[in-house]
Amino acid sequence: MPSGKNVPRAERHAQAKETPEQEEKTAPAPSEAEVAAKADGELDGLRKLLEEAKAEALDYKDEAARAKADFYNYRTRVERDRARDRTLAAEGAVGALIPVLDNLARTLQAVPDKDSQLYKGVSMVERQFSAALQGLGLEVIGTDCRFDPSLHEAVMVADVEEDSDDEKILEELHRGYKLGDKVLRAAQVKIGRKR
Repeated sequence: MPSGKNVPRAERHAQAKETPEQEEKTAPAPSEAEVAAKADGELDGLRKLLEEAKAEALDYKDEAARAKADFYNYRTRVERDRARDRTLAAEGAVGALIPVLDNLARTLQAVPDKDSQLYKGVSMVERQFSAALQGLGLEVIGTDCRFDPSLHEAVMVADVEEDSDDEKILEELHRGYKLGDKVLRAAQVKIGRKR
């Protein structure tokens, strides 16, 4: 069969038409087993892709859970740091104002006439001042309880007869304060001790 430029155009066109038909006639039809094997191969490939996609989705889910946990931890840490910073800022101011509160209380004790205008005025100022400090988180350390060395300072000891009065606070000599969990000044107290 001639090929190239010498072949007339019509013959080349006819040859081109015959070639695909000849290939179809010469190629045998695939058997059912071959079609099934090919389909199984494609199905296995799709299964493999599906497993890879599932594994990738699980990785993304784990990453998202870790990111969420990290953010929660970050937010908790920031809130804790803010609270600590507020407490530290208040601690300096409150610590400087406690002696003023003590002096107001001493002034009230020094006024002989409890019905006088001076006593009433200083008493009102002392209550407002105390309320303002409590608004900043200041708490008075209670003394109507048993002696606690982390909150109280025993400056006097008195002999007692009863077992129930042993290590009991008998009198508050100087008021104590705490801010949050921190003791700013321990309460100075007189305690009972059974001999």
